[in-house]
Amino acid sequence: LERHRDAAEAAAASAAAARTPRIAPATAYALGVLHADQRHEVEAARFAFGRIWQRIAASAS
Repeated sequence: LERHRDAAEAAAASAAAARTPRIAPATAYALGVLHADQRHEVEAARFAFGRIWQRIAASAS
């Protein structure tokens, strides 16, 4: 029961932080409170970076 309460408090705190206009997007992402479209943008950027990184690593080898 205590774990559940702690988790609920943490979720409430992260939700409140996400609603704060001055929170940085990276912080919001780390808290897992980005909107779905923002998550898609982040995942697309990660994918693009990974592909570029693989090409650079392959050409350096």
